[in-house]
Amino acid sequence: MKWLKNIEELTEHIFSNKERASKRHLNSSGAEKPREVFDRVCQQIGNETEAFGFKYFPSQHKLKLESTDKKFSLSLRFSSNRDNVAGQYIELSGAFSIESKELKKFSNKYPLLNYSSDLMLGRDIGVLIDGGKGNLIWNLADEQDCKKSISIITKTARGSLAQLFEDIQNTKLIVDQIEKDNFELNNPMITVQYLLMHDHKNVAEKYLSKFLRRKPEKILADYHKAVEQFDSEGIPEQFIHGMGYGHEIALLEKEYGLELNVPNKR
Repeated sequence: MKWLKNIEELTEHIFSNKERASKRHLNSSGAEKPREVFDRVCQQIGNETEAFGFKYFPSQHKLKLESTDKKFSLSLRFSSNRDNVAGQYIELSGAFSIESKELKKFSNKYPLLNYSSDLMLGRDIGVLIDGGKGNLIWNLADEQDCKKSISIITKTARGSLAQLFEDIQNTKLIVDQIEKDNFELNNPMITVQYLLMHDHKNVAEKYLSKFLRRKPEKILADYHKAVEQFDSEGIPEQFIHGMGYGHEIALLEKEYGLELNVPNKR
């Protein structure tokens, strides 16, 4: 069980795996193939969560849970590593996502330029597990780590993940927590579309105004730069990912007619 907290640790992890894999030909242990171990562990987690409403899809290595009204779905996807080495290192990680049919409908009707999505929230499962921060991975080639992965993931899926899924279906709770600056959805675009979908334009305006005051200061600088660009060149025809939060918030303000309380606003 290992936490990857930053890009430096992720880079070190990748290089160590590649170094191990480069010596794969020296391994003659006759150990079980990594794919077989990974498949078996994922299936066992699926078996142990089935009684709690989850359905396991082996071909996708995915657990899925639907709300009673079928308007929301929760997925927990497992992944491994192409640089696994039999008997030495077999990686297991998990990431969950929560989708909303109502959000998809609204987002398609009122997209941000060409951008729409049904994804409310998507995170590494590590955010729900105590003991560390960052992305969480297990080595299934280690017997104790393998047992821990099954136990911890199963417990988390049936406990805090299922509870989060229940909570996120409570519109009043989610809007209240966003307004208190205690919670947000997958990104500012999704959070704003969700709030507008439920007629909380004022909360969306407060949320974005607070967002622009976060560190780093570059977010606010990018926002002012984008506003000036839109005033002189007009609104872009398409949404381009990777332009930064400041650019995205400027688009949200223009496209949805929001009034933001922003430092140094002209």
